[in-house]
Amino acid sequence: MLAVDLDPIFLALLLIVWTGLGATAWLAIAIVHRGRGVLAGLPLAMAGGIGAGVLVPAAGARDETGLLLSLGAALVGGFALSLVGIRIHSRMRSHG
Repeated sequence: MLAVDLDPIFLALLLIVWTGLGATAWLAIAIVHRGRGVLAGLPLAMAGGIGAGVLVPAAGARDETGLLLSLGAALVGGFALSLVGIRIHSRMRSHG
């Protein structure tokens, strides 16, 4: 029987979930803005979801509570960087 190490699989699943939560935060903002000038925020929102999600276990919270905190942090990080991307896009449009 082949032994399978589950840590890389679990990490990959977490990265997918953190990315999805960042994109979900971006989607909520895109709905509120009615899709105007929000596309630039999508890659930043996904990166923010991953970045904030990784920070929680890196800070030492590696139990079940840390997992839930990392999911919430991914949502907040995606939300924050999505707003940053939208702000950058609107400033580039006003100066260009």
